[in-house]
Amino acid sequence: MKPLSLRKPMQATELLKQLQNPEIDDTAAEQAAIALGELGDTGWAAIESLARAADPDRRFWAVRALWANGSDTAISELLALLNDPDEMVRSAAALALGEMRAETAIADLLTLLETDETSAGNHAADALAKIGTPAAEGLIALLAHPQKLVRLRAAKALVPIKSHDAIRPLIDLLDNDPSYLVRHYADVALKKMGVGQMVYFK
Repeated sequence: MKPLSLRKPMQATELLKQLQNPEIDDTAAEQAAIALGELGDTGWAAIESLARAADPDRRFWAVRALWANGSDTAISELLALLNDPDEMVRSAAALALGEMRAETAIADLLTLLETDETSAGNHAADALAKIGTPAAEGLIALLAHPQKLVRLRAAKALVPIKSHDAIRPLIDLLDNDPSYLVRHYADVALKKMGVGQMVYFK
């Protein structure tokens, strides 16, 4: 039997061929992408090939492989894919970084939340909510953003974080924001922290 180290490159090549097959179904593709990522350094060349492919479906599966890989280098590649021209790829990269609790991605995810009007911006907010407390400061700053969509995303992302630093800005939104949805998520976030607006009446 060949040593494991000699079998891994062949395995990576075979997994890459599977992921390059346009007829592969999503279940098989996900299994192949996860297996590729779990190869570690041995699968890196194949992952890079997918990440730089012209076909956005292949770049999407590169994201899944990078998530499974989980290394600092994988996080760097996912950060680059936040700028992908395809909405689906940007969304997947954002969600992967959230699942990985990648604090180094906070600034880039905040930018995506603020500037991307597609669902990728929504997924950036979801990712920041997953990262949690380390993302709170940046989200709180966006509560004062002039665009309603940005305030909405930030308020929604703060709901599970329960940051006490957000209490006053959230109350300001609840009192003054013209958007019903922004006020709704401000209210939900405050209630999650057990804060009643009446406490702040003077």
